[in-house]
Parts: sequence; C-alpha cells; structure tokens
Amino acid sequence: MITLRDIVSHLATLAPPEFVLQGLESRVEVGPQTDVEQAQTAVSRVLVTTYPSPRAVAQASQAKANLIITERPLFIWPVDRITGIDEIRLRLILKNYMSLYVMGSPWIAARDGLTDALVDVLEMKSLRKFETRGDLGTQVPIGRVCRTEDTINHSTLVNLVAGKLAVDNILFTGDLDQDVEDILVVAGTILDMPEIVRTKREGIRTIVTGTLPPEVRLLASEEGINVIETGDFYTEEPGMRRLYNYLSLQFPDTKFTFFQTQPVSRVIRPYSAGN
Repeated sequence: MITLRDIVSHLATLAPPEFVLQGLESRVEVGPQTDVEQAQTAVSRVLVTTYPSPRAVAQASQAKANLIITERPLFIWPVDRITGIDEIRLRLILKNYMSLYVMGSPWIAARDGLTDALVDVLEMKSLRKFETRGDLGTQVPIGRVCRTEDTINHSTLVNLVAGKLAVDNILFTGDLDQDVEDILVVAGTILDMPEIVRTKREGIRTIVTGTLPPEVRLLASEEGINVIETGDFYTEEPGMRRLYNYLSLQFPDTKFTFFQTQPVSRVIRPYSAGN
C-alpha cells in the first residue's frame, strides 16, 4: 500500500524544501498534516495538474482520486473566511476525502523541475544556473541561463517560443530587432525585482518567463532587458507533465491522471470606427 507519507517524502527529494521563495513552499495544503496521519492515509489514485481549478477538482472527484498534486496552491494568501468558488472546491475535496499537495517554488528551481522542462521544450542549450536568495537564506537556482543554437534576433525568438509552447499570443517588452545573446529562462510567475537587478548585473539582456507583475516589467524595460511573457500556465505545464510521467513510473501500483490547465483569456485587438 502506497501512503500519502510515501509520496510526500519522495516529492521532497525531487523539490528540496530549502528552495522556497516568496513563501511558496511545498506542503500538504489540504489533508493530514502529521507524519503519523500521512502514514495511515492510503493513496491509490492521484491527479496531477498545474492549478486546482474547479474543473480539475471535479475531475479528481470523478476519477476517485485520493490526492491532487498541483504547482499552484488552492489559496495564494491566508484567508479568514471561505466563500464562493473556493468553498465549492474545498467542500468537494473534503467530501471525497482527498488531500492536496502543492509543489510550490521548489519545483520551479529543482533539477528536472519546471524550469529545466521548459528549457528542454524550447530546445535551448543550458549554460549555467541563475541563483537568487531564498526565504531560508540559501541560494536558490531559480532560473537557467541559456543560448539558442543559431544567432537570431528577438523577433525570431518570440516566434520560436510561441511555436514550441503553442502560444497564440506573446507579451513582449524590448527591441525586436536586437540580437539574442544569453537568455534567462524561468518558469512560472516567480520573478521579482531582485532577480531583474541580478539579471542586469550579470549582463543578461533577455528573459523568457510566464508572467511578470507590471512594476517588475517596467523595471526590466528601464534596465534595457528584453522580456518574453507567455502568459499563465504555459511555462509550467511541461514540468507538471514531466512530474506526472515520472511519478507514474515511480509508483506503478498507483493510478495517475494528468489534467491540463489551459488559459481562458484571448488578446483582442479593437477595431476603429469605420473599419
């Protein structure tokens, strides 16, 4: 019998807890919290997904899953009350005796985690790790400094990223005609101002990531850094699918299901009167 403790312990070896950033730690967000309780909780079916959306939770319920493994948490910030969709999701999880485990920022930085999976999908050559200071005072290898095989400009790089990730719309900040040199690749939405400052200091002029806060994007622009943002989930999906494939092999007696998290927004170009 595979227990929740078995899986949690194994996940901690894949995504070291000391790699936590911005409070986004790996943890059992819903379910047994102690080692003893987790060791007594059997797991026969697991759903892996980037974000525990209502549809993902419903799918886990239909699949009779005991555990949901996600990259993003159910609750981003501490809450003092639960209402609306949050209440529906939580009730469904509790009603079906499911646990929910969040991979968090350690899985972004981990070897063969989200960022490495993104680099592989983009078919870039990883030159070195890009480190930043973590919540526990340790250096966290949150990104990878990469190069493309051929000499290209940013216009070509935008098309390359869009094609590899099947992205319909890319948000670009910078100079499309500028040649691409070193590229900082970071999955997810974790980049903040300290990383932009370090990027500039290390002479890196290009970033590929998920989404930046407006003030961080503005700082990158003012520092002369070109930024390619794919939008929510695109940069995280390859790493979560990799996790699903790995766990399916590691725990063959447990049934794993992958649920794809898809962005729901489109970029619409308004037309002017008379057109």
